[in-house]
Amino acid sequence: MPKMEECLIHVDLANALREVVDKMSLRPPEGFIGLSCPACHKPVKPMKAGTTGAAAHFEHLARNPQCSLSD
Repeated sequence: MPKMEECLIHVDLANALREVVDKMSLRPPEGFIGLSCPACHKPVKPMKAGTTGAAAHFEHLARNPQCSLSD
């Protein structure tokens, strides 16, 4: 497998990508659309801002208590 390059993406752009995946009815394996945590490199998903005041953010697909960016 070729080495993956690392770059950062804003959560709003990541949410737009997620919307495209959803609208095209794509079903990526285990929900992974190619986004990884910059700290632990595990798969993450973008989350939209909530109606309760939660800001848009990323969440690990599987909880990772060892990651410094995990809650």
